[in-house]
Amino acid sequence: MTIPNPIHHPHPDGPTQISQSSTALPARASTLIIGGGPSGLVSLKYAREYGPAWAEGEGPVLVEMEGDVGGTFRWRDYDNAELVSSKQLTCFSDFRPDHPSLPNFVEYLRSYASAFSLWPHIHLRLKVVSLSKIPPERVVDGYRHHAVLRRVLDDGSLAEGQDDIHLTCQRVVITTGLHVLPNIPVIPGLNDGTETIKSPAWIHSSEYKSRDQLRDKEVLVLGAGETGMDVAYESVLAPARKVWMGVRSGFLSFPKVLNNFRVLGSTFEGALPIDGLITNLFETAYVHPWVSASHLRWFVSDFVIRRVLWVLTGTQAGCNQWAGELPPERQGRAYVFLNKSAKAMQFINRPYASLSPLHRLFAHYQDPPLPEGVDDPTIHVVPFPSKFDHTGKAIFSPPPAHRSKEKAWKETCRPDLVVLCTGYRQEFGWLGQGYPRGPDECNVRGVCSDKDLSVAFIGFLRPGVGAIPPMAEMQIQLFLLLTTRSIPLPTTPENYHLLHAKGSRIQYGVDYSTYQATLARDMGAAPGLRELWWEYGWFVVMVYCFGAAFPTFYRLVGPYKSDKAAGIVRTELWDTIKRRGVVGNIFMGVIPMVFYAWVNCMAYLLEGAWILTRPLMGYQISDKVKMRVD
Repeated sequence: MTIPNPIHHPHPDGPTQISQSSTALPARASTLIIGGGPSGLVSLKYAREYGPAWAEGEGPVLVEMEGDVGGTFRWRDYDNAELVSSKQLTCFSDFRPDHPSLPNFVEYLRSYASAFSLWPHIHLRLKVVSLSKIPPERVVDGYRHHAVLRRVLDDGSLAEGQDDIHLTCQRVVITTGLHVLPNIPVIPGLNDGTETIKSPAWIHSSEYKSRDQLRDKEVLVLGAGETGMDVAYESVLAPARKVWMGVRSGFLSFPKVLNNFRVLGSTFEGALPIDGLITNLFETAYVHPWVSASHLRWFVSDFVIRRVLWVLTGTQAGCNQWAGELPPERQGRAYVFLNKSAKAMQFINRPYASLSPLHRLFAHYQDPPLPEGVDDPTIHVVPFPSKFDHTGKAIFSPPPAHRSKEKAWKETCRPDLVVLCTGYRQEFGWLGQGYPRGPDECNVRGVCSDKDLSVAFIGFLRPGVGAIPPMAEMQIQLFLLLTTRSIPLPTTPENYHLLHAKGSRIQYGVDYSTYQATLARDMGAAPGLRELWWEYGWFVVMVYCFGAAFPTFYRLVGPYKSDKAAGIVRTELWDTIKRRGVVGNIFMGVIPMVFYAWVNCMAYLLEGAWILTRPLMGYQISDKVKMRVD
């Protein structure tokens, strides 16, 4: 059966209003998109604009189990949450209004749906409970997938199975996201069934919404990702009576914007987003394959940045990070996701920061003033607890050797509340036989499998620095070209994966700029300098060279070329470069370009020499063999 679905229509003079759509879910859809977050919306937009042709009434549709679009940004929100990526690397390529706060980004997504007339094709409060492949002998017109959908009621429960909705489709785009099911580690004495009346209360961060939950409590935050840093910071300001943060191996802290450095008596307040500082030329464009495979650019960048951080802040572990650091051999963008929620660092640093007066005269990081009314403005770093005893006390093992200076684990930690900021996991039990179980089984750029180009996983890779939405935009671009056989399967090596430690729970990290540039080359969307100069002039060429891997760059040419792209490059993207100033562009642009130009030129010369000498070496070897035979 088909029934009308409530969808959202933005009211022209106010917030989004819910209304009843006259559009019913069709029985057949050329493309079924599962999930209404940024990845789902951009997939729907591209499927409608650039996807294969479809019969009337069988166009692409998007289904979302919640009552609104927005995904994680809408349903995992909490008070004072902030975006940690810049507008330039969070917005889609051709729709660029401001969104300085997380709630504004949700409105941005709604506006995006309105701007491209997506609402009639979005069906809310529908959950896909199973997806199966139709036997080949029963496939008609390429409709090879059968989805069973169930209505989600207002209380979040599912409707009765007899009212299930059945839909067949030619291709499926899965955009359910990384933040699906809370990842809850089992800790003896806390949540393993052995807890006592004195065991602390606990929640997962998905249940955290405001400071009221933390006020006047002794709080132990477990996890040092961006959410963990946010919750620890909010605990101090609530205020909580005491705050601990449980850290496993460590984290790498950087502010989302570079500011508050005081050098020779002057405070730098440039507010430069760190995710837009990496330049294109010779770092992502015109990179020799040997250089790319060696990850030399990552290691050199990490080496230089660590020394610069020591000069500016007195520590190399992170930007003004004096505790909770990773092992020295794993401190860098090659290995981990940068933690860009740095507000809590001033409270973490308090027992450990030790900058000499002489160093401080030259340069230091200037923390904001301490909040008023906070009795203990310290976040006490401890290891992850092994268990809680019968009195509710957390039991810690000593911290790893590289963090031996941390002593808070020896003190009594008996929290009132434990907040598990331990991330999320994905579950694909609703997928039938023959489907990949996530991006790990997608051998084509983490998007799809070469065994079935009718199924895509969009938005499941996470950048070390950058944002998922523009990556999802390029992923759906690539998928549509592959599913229509418009381009061949990529064959170049995948040199964009972060070097995660073996056994790490998260293995889906990528270097943002390398990944984006790789997909652009796969699609024929990576512009050449001569091509840019010929069509757009020297100014666009200069912005492209000095800019980061902004998604709009990859719509200047190629199969998704946009008339809007050049205007965005000349204005908004030029502004990001201009804000660095002359000195910033010399150190962040010119010097790296010259260095990496030399490295890549050496690689090309060595390759040329190898190609020239190989025939000669082969002749000499064959000649010696012949002499032996004779």
